[in-house]
Amino acid sequence: MEVDITDILNEEFTDKDIFDRILKDKLPSADLPDKIDSKNAPGTELEIPKDISDLCGRLKMWHENCRDLLVDLRTVNYEISEDDTYIEFKDESYYGQRLYFKVDLQNPKDVKVIHATKQLCKIIGIPYAFFAANRPSLKKNIIRTWQAGLADDTKKAQNVFKIRESKACTIIRAITPTTKSFIPLHELIQIIKDSLNVPFRLEEAYGDEKDDLELHARFIFEKEYTFNGPICLGFTITASELDACPLSIDVLLYNKLSKTSCVALYGGESFFKSDYKGLQSSSLREIIPLMLTRLEDEIPEIISRLDKKQRSYLNSVFCAESDAMEICKAKGMTSTIKKAIYHQVSECIDDIKSPWDLAMHVGLVAKDFEALKRVQIEKAIGTYLNLFFSEGSITDDTQESE
Repeated sequence: MEVDITDILNEEFTDKDIFDRILKDKLPSADLPDKIDSKNAPGTELEIPKDISDLCGRLKMWHENCRDLLVDLRTVNYEISEDDTYIEFKDESYYGQRLYFKVDLQNPKDVKVIHATKQLCKIIGIPYAFFAANRPSLKKNIIRTWQAGLADDTKKAQNVFKIRESKACTIIRAITPTTKSFIPLHELIQIIKDSLNVPFRLEEAYGDEKDDLELHARFIFEKEYTFNGPICLGFTITASELDACPLSIDVLLYNKLSKTSCVALYGGESFFKSDYKGLQSSSLREIIPLMLTRLEDEIPEIISRLDKKQRSYLNSVFCAESDAMEICKAKGMTSTIKKAIYHQVSECIDDIKSPWDLAMHVGLVAKDFEALKRVQIEKAIGTYLNLFFSEGSITDDTQESE
């Protein structure tokens, strides 16, 4: 059935989300090799790409002079003026310096600036917008009233302040629960470097500047497979050491011709996801090799599913518009994303002759969105291509692609 999407394109979208457009890749794209160099073949010493070492070093530099400080909010005073907001300890022998909340008079609503204050509001149990709208004196009274009600509630009172120390002042980067364990981002990348024993490269990374809330890095394995051109496997890792997002590892299927990706789902979710409660670095050291082993076993099934999706239209007319609507029904697809997909399909309709073509064009749309939304779109593409598997053995899921 053919669908006219003119009405959809003319529809008024009310979604207010604004996404940062990626204007250019941070890292240069690698040339496509005809074959893997034997010196990097599995079983030989692996040469770590320089850009990954650079990323690790940069993240380590930003983490210098940072530390975690356990703070009991019953033992501090919250002070605020027109220019500064800080807490100071009643007992200076515990910590002698003031802890300053970030302030940027030129950009007061920057997400990195308001992050710790929003976390404090969550602890108190009040909306950040309400708190921010009040005068300094009322903000101070709100905090003091809440402190007075803590009494013996040690669990709510004690939190971890992630701070950056300097001779001039100490800055609060984030306020996190004591139940969560955060792995510094440079250590996370180091774990990946140490855990991979096959040739790979860093495709791109975002959120690797000072106190960025979310790191998003994409790694592509050099080993090639063939499906309508060269494809590779890879994975993306999204993480925060400031409790801005869960830690997640998503499996990628990478199209080397279009440089687009789709994401396979496992049990309807990412390959690995954690809210940082009780997280140990040893868990990640086990997850990466496990993922490698499973992907190597699953690649024949992945290609088989792609082939079945392509062949399912051999005896019928492929309608890119209706299949695009199917993709847009997935979780997390905002009206902004949907409109972008419909425009892409409408403009390139003559080039979209199969599900694989559609996946590529929707993948191009995904690259225009910030990291977390991009992954959501790529998950929708993966679902459309039947790349959804069980958390356990893939053989339990094979009938779903029939």
